[in-house]
Amino acid sequence: MTRKAKLLLGALAAIGIAELWHGPVGAAADVRTDMEREARSLLDYYELPGVTARMDDAPLTRRIILKGPADDFQRRALVELVGELPGVNDVRWDPDSPVINNFPRRAAPAAGGPR
Repeated sequence: MTRKAKLLLGALAAIGIAELWHGPVGAAADVRTDMEREARSLLDYYELPGVTARMDDAPLTRRIILKGPADDFQRRALVELVGELPGVNDVRWDPDSPVINNFPRRAAPAAGGPR
């Protein structure tokens, strides 16, 4: 066996072992479970039971998807806070999540009404 063939065989074996480790063997599932648990803990701390956090389908991206009702302030704050969790690379909101308005504007008083 030539040197190039041995090197190619070693590279293929390393890639195969890495694919097994990140897939069926379970390291990806452990990472996913740990990250989702940490995010759920953070959401519980800030009393947001209607918001869920799940890891994207590609675990190597380390992206957390948030879903649920939240106002603009909560959305910005949660992206920042969840993004600071260990191992999280990116945080996004599900586009189907409703944006709530916690502070609706009051209607202007009618002209000539009481002052």
